[in-house]
Amino acid sequence: MRRGAALFIVVLASWSAGVVFAQSHVAPKHGTKANATANSATSTHYEIAGVVLNSVDGSPVPHCHLTPSLNTTERRGFGNRRFFPAPNDSDFYCDAQGHFTVTLPSVGSWQLMAGARGFVSQAYDAHPPYASAIVLTAEAPTKNIEFRISPEASIIGLVLDEAGEPVRNAQITLQRVPRPTPGGPQPLGATRGNARTDDRGMYELPNLLPGEYRLSVHAQPWYAAVGQALRGNNNDASSLDPSLDVAYPTTWFPGVADPVLAETIALHAGDTRQADFHLIPIPSIHMRILLPPPVDTGSNTPPVRAFPVVQQINPGGGPRFMQVTTRFQGQNQIDVGGLTPGVYQIRLAGPNQQGDSSVVEVTANSARTLDMTTPPSDMARITLHFDGLGEPDSDSRPGRNAGVQVELIDSDRRESYFSNGNEGAMLRRREKRDANADRSLEVPPGRYEVVLQGRPNTFLTGLTAKGAETAGRYVTVGASDSTLTIHVASGRASLSGVATLDGEPCVGAMVLLVPVTIEDANSISFLRQDQSNTDGSFEMANVLPGQYILVAIDHGWQINWGDAATLRRYLMQGVPVELKSSAIVKQNVAAQLP
Repeated sequence: MRRGAALFIVVLASWSAGVVFAQSHVAPKHGTKANATANSATSTHYEIAGVVLNSVDGSPVPHCHLTPSLNTTERRGFGNRRFFPAPNDSDFYCDAQGHFTVTLPSVGSWQLMAGARGFVSQAYDAHPPYASAIVLTAEAPTKNIEFRISPEASIIGLVLDEAGEPVRNAQITLQRVPRPTPGGPQPLGATRGNARTDDRGMYELPNLLPGEYRLSVHAQPWYAAVGQALRGNNNDASSLDPSLDVAYPTTWFPGVADPVLAETIALHAGDTRQADFHLIPIPSIHMRILLPPPVDTGSNTPPVRAFPVVQQINPGGGPRFMQVTTRFQGQNQIDVGGLTPGVYQIRLAGPNQQGDSSVVEVTANSARTLDMTTPPSDMARITLHFDGLGEPDSDSRPGRNAGVQVELIDSDRRESYFSNGNEGAMLRRREKRDANADRSLEVPPGRYEVVLQGRPNTFLTGLTAKGAETAGRYVTVGASDSTLTIHVASGRASLSGVATLDGEPCVGAMVLLVPVTIEDANSISFLRQDQSNTDGSFEMANVLPGQYILVAIDHGWQINWGDAATLRRYLMQGVPVELKSSAIVKQNVAAQLP
């Protein structure tokens, strides 16, 4: 465990973007005669009582709204995702001094959500994306808590065009900035909100938790030709008025095109920040796409032409469908306009199209031709082959989750590229395809992390390649053809237990399941994270089989994981755990002080 810090934080940050709440739940409503009558008809001896306080100054929050939800055992995907069906009559309110009593119908792990005017709606003891469940049992049917909630933060702003006029209907995207990690790739930022400007060009992103954020805006000039796509009979792109053939590039606050240069907006509880944009149009970039010949459908209808589906690749935000101009130039050519500098993934939709895609980097003043009938010479063309995938299991829903989707994440730019399994057919029509069939993907040359999606119980066991280099869950590809074999298996494990401190349940502890191979650059296993509940319990589902070290730290959410000595201190006192395929393991752990 001598070198664990750097790689530890990399896996922690990348994993925490995909993991959700621990076993946490919410509260019901009180103070009305109707509620009293309804509650008297059920078991009323299970209850959560307490007071809601302002997290900044500790003052009571009056008339706060609370909602309880029972934590079920159904899980989907990675982490501890659960459905929380609320019971009937499940709304409760604090009194004028912030006191509340939530009556519940049964034992269980209850997530309690609280919200009030001017405060962020949040779960009890929340450390997003985690929170603590309030556990009631027959032996402990009641629980008294202090519930601290944060005054809401917000970002407001104005979007203006080149003439200083408001830009209507501009799309604002808010991205949460994860903690930076020493060494290795930085974690992807996750989208945390969206807004659109009104007729005054104004927008508001309310009800934000404290944290660090980045903002971007995407809009179209109201007069641009892109808003007139496919209108009229003139298919000659050169006939467009240059003053109308313009577009706004995606702009990051405070007015830069590169997200790396975007300003990080730090929000504290109760903050309101102003973030204005001034958009400058640039000449629209055009691309000529050569299409395969139209397909004869065998009926009395004319042959059907393929058409391109254009998505812009955004770091951390996933692909975004573009509004573009499309003008056919003969049977097998199409002009696509309205593009701005960036990376685009282009798929062909239509009969006999297999969902294969091409990735193109578009630069200012560039004019290029994309031949979708032949492979490009400057891209990495990867054939994806699965080993050990098998047929979908009972956990996989028909259609979308029957196959496995492969995501390749660029190690440098953190841009994501997706293959198409069954979900690719949705772009064309509902049709059955072999979920295990090979598929292809084109990406810029580089180093990529391979991530599987679609089947919760399936996991990556290794990579081998022809024409490419592999190391652990990473593949490095050049501008040529390669075949990547993705070795997979089924049988993820689960781990549960209780964290204690001085012999008592440790509430709100950060629980970490750290692979012993965390220092190995070729490691495939991920670090897993959870938060303990009011009885000290925790649970991690869908864990890759392997050897781990289990660590619990009492409210260790602000620890500097970038410091190797700090990390080593906790790992050396952890509990070794071995998880075999499909194992269900219980292991308690003594929490350490932060």
